[in-house]
Amino acid sequence: MDTQRRPPLRIKADWGGANLLRAAGWLTQWVWDNTEDNRRGLIHTGRGMGDNLVALSRGEVDIAFATPASFARLAREGRGPFAGRGLDDLLAIGVLSHRDAMVPAVRADLGLSSLAEVAAHAGPLRIALGVNDPDGFMGYAGDLVLRAGGVDLDEIARRGGTITRHEQPFDAVADLREGRADLMVSEAIMTPDWQALATEQDVRFLSLSDAEVQRIHDEDGLGVIGIPGGYFSGHEEPIVALDYSDWICLTTSRLDDETAELLARAFIENGSALDRGYRHLPLDYSPLRYPIDFREARRTPIPLHPAVDAAYRRAAAEQEAR
Repeated sequence: MDTQRRPPLRIKADWGGANLLRAAGWLTQWVWDNTEDNRRGLIHTGRGMGDNLVALSRGEVDIAFATPASFARLAREGRGPFAGRGLDDLLAIGVLSHRDAMVPAVRADLGLSSLAEVAAHAGPLRIALGVNDPDGFMGYAGDLVLRAGGVDLDEIARRGGTITRHEQPFDAVADLREGRADLMVSEAIMTPDWQALATEQDVRFLSLSDAEVQRIHDEDGLGVIGIPGGYFSGHEEPIVALDYSDWICLTTSRLDDETAELLARAFIENGSALDRGYRHLPLDYSPLRYPIDFREARRTPIPLHPAVDAAYRRAAAEQEAR
């Protein structure tokens, strides 16, 4: 490869002020520092959802970040939000661990303790969710959770209820916290917004039943995650919720082996350059789990780029030989 004529490495991240942009900056710094020509990076803003995966598949960028990682499998298989438009050329560079969930919460004074009771509630309800366009993972996941519990949003509207859609998870949380919603389903549970909701508003966090867990698995093969009692201040009941964990770094087979291996080395050798920016936070309330460990990063829901896989295997063998 002619190192004097290489174009910038194009990476698609999030809107510009969230965690995926920081991860993209970490990779571009690594590439700059570890190429003879100080290869530049060009970071594209995005949503960190389906739009990033589509842009990658179309060749508009070389690398894309998205969350949750499990939706990359849906993209490859043409399931869920990717029904009819499978992106089977996607390959993984690695995952960056973060524990997150798509959790329903409802005003406690309504007396509702399950999604089944929400579905049966006769009165009008104001519901806040993520946007549900084809690339909106938050809206798709929230709708999936409600469907699993038998909640029909069209029926909610017919009863005089309202459905409000938001691009950012914190806006849905704020709707419930500030009295504009009766129920919301959102993510980013490790952030202060959720703790403020738990302490400033009398709410109940709804746990999925076994039947609802099975429906979610049957529909898209997605899993759940357990949230321990006490995670939300003042709420001692454990919660079972749709798993919304992990940031995934993706590419396609078009990425040359040299660059792919270089990116893998960032996960192997340089994780501390990214995770040190999160170590001041308690581990369970950090958007990024630390320390970054390539042995975890290689456990991806879709196949690794072959050069990345080879790099991880060499690193693991070297570690075992020490």
